[in-house]
Amino acid sequence: MSPISFNGLSAGDSPASFRRFCVSPVRIERGNHYDEAIEVCPPAERAFWSIYGDTGQGWQLVHDAEVGEAGRALLALEVATGAPVHYVDCDWRSTGGTVAGLADRLAERIHDEIPGYDGPEDFRDDDFENHPLAELRELLLDATNGKDQK
Repeated sequence: MSPISFNGLSAGDSPASFRRFCVSPVRIERGNHYDEAIEVCPPAERAFWSIYGDTGQGWQLVHDAEVGEAGRALLALEVATGAPVHYVDCDWRSTGGTVAGLADRLAERIHDEIPGYDGPEDFRDDDFENHPLAELRELLLDATNGKDQK
C-alpha cells in the first residue's frame, strides 16, 4: 500500500497526535461572495469524505479524501496509531472500533434505513448498493481486504 500524505495535518502534527478518528460526509457551503465553508452533512449530500482526529481538546481535520481513498486513509491511521475509528454525520454517530468493525456498523445502518426491508414485497435488489453509505462501506472493506493496494 502506498503511503498517504494526510493533507489536513498542521505543521508539527502527526497521526500519533490523535486519540481517535472519524470519517464524515462533507459538502462545500458557499456564501454570498467568495465565502466557502466545509460542513458535515447527510451522506446523500456529500461532496467528499473528510477524516477528523480528536486531540483530546477538540477535533481537527486530518485528511480530505480523494475519490476512492477514504477506506485506505482510515485504515492507514488505524494501523499507525491503533486508535479507534468511527463514522459521524449530522444525524448519526457510530461507536468506535476498527475499520472492519465500522464497515459492519455501516451495513447495519444501511439495512435499518432501506425502505421496505422488513416487507420483502417492497424490497428491491439494488436498494443496499444504492444507499449513500454503501460506497464508504465498500471502500472500508476493500482497504481491510487489501483490494485497493496501489
